Amino acid sequence: MLETILDNWIKRYPELAQEEYNILLAEGLGDYRGKPNSYGKELHKLGRMGAELGIFKNGTLIYSTKNVSTLPDIPMDVKARFNHGSQTPTLCTGVYPLYTKLHGSKREEAFELGKGAEIVPVIRNSKQYIEYESISSGINLHHRSMNDSETWAWSTGCQTVLEEDFKQILKILGKWKNGKYIQGVYVGKIIIDRSQIPYTLQERYKKRYGKFYSNCFNTNDIVTNTSKDIPKWYKDGLDGLITDGANISHEYWEKKLGNNIKVGEFMAILHKNNNRKKQA
Repeated sequence: MLETILDNWIKRYPELAQEEYNILLAEGLGDYRGKPNSYGKELHKLGRMGAELGIFKNGTLIYSTKNVSTLPDIPMDVKARFNHGSQTPTLCTGVYPLYTKLHGSKREEAFELGKGAEIVPVIRNSKQYIEYESISSGINLHHRSMNDSETWAWSTGCQTVLEEDFKQILKILGKWKNGKYIQGVYVGKIIIDRSQIPYTLQERYKKRYGKFYSNCFNTNDIVTNTSKDIPKWYKDGLDGLITDGANISHEYWEKKLGNNIKVGEFMAILHKNNNRKKQA
């Protein structure tokens, strides 16, 4: 699936094909491991790690992990307790340059979207839950633990990866000289994609992010699954229906095996199969 999503972005931004490294973060494809804190459990209903990260080198996927999140721990905290008094930003979907970074007071190895104080587009929440367009600097890609904290946030706008997986990312993309991590070195493009978020969560995000939902979530994009992305038992189920005489189009449904099914489509299948049984 990551390959298909990257191809979709390359169609929009052909220059991505010239990059040595493209780092794709796809919200909705993660394992959803990890416990959300009580402040964020409504928006992180399925679990904490909702994204998959893939590193592509010259167009080839060389590393991936499903222990990732592109969303803040507490994106709608009305008192701004978890972002030093500022409204928490949610990074907009898109393509950004990625640089090495020493992050936080402990100066830990990380990466930054943009160089230095470069700004990126975000959506912030106000204290009345009215979202507004804004900009932010210091949006980073860094490590996190499995579970959220109740007293502070791993992410107040940053993109986060489970610590043991992040160590592998550092080995691939990190830059050192004489044993010291170097800041400000360009490593490639980072792509924030949220096209694959489960429908049940989409409705929650739409409610909270209001009219600026589409700035943060490209869930209206259609990403067609390639056959290698589809589990064998999905295909076996479709083939079994056809063999049993189900009155449905194999070609049509094969293209949709990895997508969410619409209620209307499900009703149409039931209707066709009920008619077939009556005729039998």
